[in-house]
Amino acid sequence: MEDLIIFRLFLAFPLIGLLLPDTGTLFSPVKGYIPATHIIIEVTLLVSIMVCSAGIMYFKRKLSNELLNDKAAVIA
Repeated sequence: MEDLIIFRLFLAFPLIGLLLPDTGTLFSPVKGYIPATHIIIEVTLLVSIMVCSAGIMYFKRKLSNELLNDKAAVIA
């Protein structure tokens, strides 16, 4: 699970690096265009971050359920 957390963190760095100039292009008075490769990379990074987040949530739920089951077994 720690590997997923670190991987998600390192996926966020290039995403931020691409989003900053693209949002600057959108809000600037001089209209430029955003390259299609930026959009493809940003969407891929967002999907990867979502998959990692879903995996982290799954492992946390699995771990908490196992802890609850272990506590119930100790009490009974």
